[in-house]
Amino acid sequence: MIDTHSRQSIPRVIYVMGIDGSGKSTVSEHLAKKLREQGFKVHVEWLRFNHVLSKPLLGLCRLIGLTRYETHDGIRVGYHDFHRSRVISWLFVLFQYLDTLRVKYLKIMPRIRNDSSVLILDRYVYDILVDVMVDTGMDTLHESRIGQAFLRLLPLGSRLILVNRDLDKVLEARPEGRVDQNFIKRYQHYQAISSRANVHTIDNNGQLSNLLRQAEIHAGLSQ
Repeated sequence: MIDTHSRQSIPRVIYVMGIDGSGKSTVSEHLAKKLREQGFKVHVEWLRFNHVLSKPLLGLCRLIGLTRYETHDGIRVGYHDFHRSRVISWLFVLFQYLDTLRVKYLKIMPRIRNDSSVLILDRYVYDILVDVMVDTGMDTLHESRIGQAFLRLLPLGSRLILVNRDLDKVLEARPEGRVDQNFIKRYQHYQAISSRANVHTIDNNGQLSNLLRQAEIHAGLSQ
């Protein structure tokens, strides 16, 4: 049985973001487990690679050489060099927005409308924006009108949790980042996001128990 206070303190949508290797999936899984233990129905949505409307454009970019792959030390890394074409860059931004909009109304809103469950998003708007900024070279896209349009796709009342981790620890968890030419830029974008007023940043540089405790507090599970 869930008490009234617990219902009021837990948001309907918890969005966990962070660079690969930060520990966001660990946080998402832990929150889902704790919520279920308290009697909540929980859905976890992993929202990476939701390219549907943008897939034809990605195929075209592969054909014309704006998408390429390199292999270093047995690690294959892909690059989207959309910054080489302003037209392609803006088409990619547009189609990514439409795909993000599609995800909201086909995957997220039906969950919110049709039951009383808690929805945990592992990656969504901010992560998509980081990918787009890296791929297009538009480093201030999040401050533009279309960037703000992306952010407005977050359901009202969503709790935003960013998992922050020192770069050396991230690279220990994701060694492919050492050969990815865009990894540092991606990391810097997440560092910038961590300073936004509506983003609750939790630190993953110490004990795992401390990280999970921080996540529980920001998710409203404990004080």
